[in-house]
Amino acid sequence: MNRFLRASLSFAWLELKALRFYPVNGALQVVRSFVSVGIWFFVSLFLKEFAAPDLAEYGGDFVAYMVIGVLFFQNASSILALPQQSLTTAYWDKRLEVYHSRRHGIWAFIVGRLIWLFVYDSVILVAVLAVGLLGAGVKLSPDMPLLPAVSFYVVFVLTSFGIGLIGASNFVFLEIKQGREPVTWLVDVLVRIFSGVYYPLTIIPVSLRWITWCLPHTYALRGIRLVMINGMGFGSWDTLSMFLVLLAFCTVALAAGVWLLNKGLHQAESANGMGIVG
Repeated sequence: MNRFLRASLSFAWLELKALRFYPVNGALQVVRSFVSVGIWFFVSLFLKEFAAPDLAEYGGDFVAYMVIGVLFFQNASSILALPQQSLTTAYWDKRLEVYHSRRHGIWAFIVGRLIWLFVYDSVILVAVLAVGLLGAGVKLSPDMPLLPAVSFYVVFVLTSFGIGLIGASNFVFLEIKQGREPVTWLVDVLVRIFSGVYYPLTIIPVSLRWITWCLPHTYALRGIRLVMINGMGFGSWDTLSMFLVLLAFCTVALAAGVWLLNKGLHQAESANGMGIVG
């Protein structure tokens, strides 16, 4: 375990060094995050009077609702795509076979990139929130409990990572060596439509709301909003129930993701090898 952790941290350090060598790329990623959230911030300003009646649960504050939804969804989406992107990057750089020849090589590579991306995205998240609070008038609860907020965020990230691992198994099973694969693509599309990222869940037709409650993002975003906008901690059953369901999703997604990706790696090893197509 100690060797695995050291190997993972070494890959995270390599990602940091790459950022130092290509600072413009890192700066553009930060700008992109601010622009993405900023666009929806101005949309929410325009629509806040119309949306307020459907957001009574959050005090009618559509601006805070939108900013939190877009910001946390943005981070979850980058984590969701990470495992497949990691395998694809190593494959086209001719490093996948080398990693696979080590006991924990591929897993250390993926987990190391997860550690780096989590830290990097979290710094950007805090920066965007700070600008929103201090410069844009976004209102959050002054009594926001920190532990529930962090807990929701961490479990949300791990849930997205688990789903990403499930999707990354298609690197072997479906021979997807470049671009998006169907699992994470489908999850990303469904979440954008049905999880209340951009609009209240009340406007989704009742006949389709079952899809809403089949997606972990729904519980994560609702819980985070209850904590950050309403100041509700785990003492509230609404918040606690959202967290427990999200935790169940996280456990299942991680277990299934690890199992499926390991199965795919073993299948590739017994067939043509990790670095061979077909």
